[in-house]
Amino acid sequence: MPPEPLNSIYQYALDWYNACKTIVGTPNHTVVQLQWKAPKTGTCKVNSDGSRINDTGFSGAGGLLRDTTGAWIQGFIVNLGACTILEAELWGIFWGLSLAWDAGYREVEIECDSIAAVALLSSPTVPTHPLYSIISCCKMKIHEPWCCAIKHIYREQNVAADALAARSYNFGYGLHVYDEVPDFLEDILAADARGVVRPRAVTL
Repeated sequence: MPPEPLNSIYQYALDWYNACKTIVGTPNHTVVQLQWKAPKTGTCKVNSDGSRINDTGFSGAGGLLRDTTGAWIQGFIVNLGACTILEAELWGIFWGLSLAWDAGYREVEIECDSIAAVALLSSPTVPTHPLYSIISCCKMKIHEPWCCAIKHIYREQNVAADALAARSYNFGYGLHVYDEVPDFLEDILAADARGVVRPRAVTL
């Protein structure tokens, strides 16, 4: 129990209210060109993503490991059953880090297009958070004896992980690992390796 539960409840309610407020006026937008960026030499880059079908609540995650040339190392899909999209994003990060560690990499960058997941893993853990267990598991992986950095990116830079996560519903529950590149990812990986840019409208 927090020392001042009334203040905690009020703060959660205020955060929710502010997040749901309608933006007054028309925001200014600009179009930026985005691309997947290869890691530095000797570093493994992990991209992960979560997915959820709103009508059923079924969720899954997917991700992949690549080297400095953009070459495939390993990939994964995990069918999570029913959970929230944020929980799915966190499970994607957890399994991506687990595979990178098990593969022997000690210089790792992990990228995710969920700003909420990255924020949770970059700030102190709140013991009363409903996702405390998976947040703690992710942080334990991040703080293993290795060099690990986590970063938020846009979906246009995370197309390969998005494609994997979207197919998680086609598999049975649990983790499924790809040692070889699946056919549906070949064009996406080639485009990323060539530095193909994808446009996105962002708010100024």
